[in-house]
Amino acid sequence: MSEQKPGARPQVAARTATALTSGARLHTEVQGQGPALVLIPGGGGDAGVYEDVAGLLAERYTVITYDRRGNSRSPLTDPSTPVGVPEQVADVVAVLDHHGIDKALVFGTSGGAIIALDLLARHPERVQAAVVHEPPLVQLLPEDSPERRALEDIDRLGREKGPMRAQAAFGAMTLPEPPRIFLSPRGQAVIAATSHLMLATGRAARRVTGRKPDTMTRILSNSTLLIERELPEFCFRHRPDLDALRRAGVPWCLATGRDSVGRPYHRPAHVLSELVGVPCEEFPGGHTIYQQLPEEFTQRLTTILDRLPS
Repeated sequence: MSEQKPGARPQVAARTATALTSGARLHTEVQGQGPALVLIPGGGGDAGVYEDVAGLLAERYTVITYDRRGNSRSPLTDPSTPVGVPEQVADVVAVLDHHGIDKALVFGTSGGAIIALDLLARHPERVQAAVVHEPPLVQLLPEDSPERRALEDIDRLGREKGPMRAQAAFGAMTLPEPPRIFLSPRGQAVIAATSHLMLATGRAARRVTGRKPDTMTRILSNSTLLIERELPEFCFRHRPDLDALRRAGVPWCLATGRDSVGRPYHRPAHVLSELVGVPCEEFPGGHTIYQQLPEEFTQRLTTILDRLPS
């Protein structure tokens, strides 16, 4: 048993369950008491990205996280099952239904923010309030915009060099201060090769030890789904329903990180804010603030949620 760090809050194990939806079996985790708060993960689609903040938020909310369809512990029942935005919105509804929740507060980040937007447009009656954090809606920008070109470059890398190579470039884009190795094609190729080796040796070791993969291992294993199916669908084919968002009748806001200026997921949020007439709030940190600064993230999200209903 590992020792508790001095001053740290005791870790409370989440209650796990499987929610059935069309085409997938969704791994869900619930902890805490109070108003329901659903945290929708972005690229990599794994509930584990919120492990540092779920316990903090559970002091005020019933926190529901889940692995998105086809990712990690949420297998598709058929490999050809769609993984587009409408299907993922239906998954959120299925999670709410499974846990007997009529309405929930919602936080979605990155690709999860795009899902949150479509949930607001399609099922506003299931949303109490929402914070939509850094959706990479580059389709709202001109075709020659640097933000759109950056994601097109990752898409091209995936097709030409493979998903793991594109995942390395994607990782560099999401880190506020990426190590130098992440910034060059050669360095990214080394990262991709190392990731392949790590996954292979990890699978071999788990066959012997029976240990379950950790969050990072699961997310790396989701790279093919992210790069080959989700990225084109979410960032190039899907368009948000602006009229439906304007008339949703639900308190919600967009949000970006202070350190995300110039990244492909910063400008689209501000453009959408102007298009639909909702505020764009600021978080400290960058794209993965919930992992970088969990205490600051929790405080800021709670403050925004407290203010939204008024």
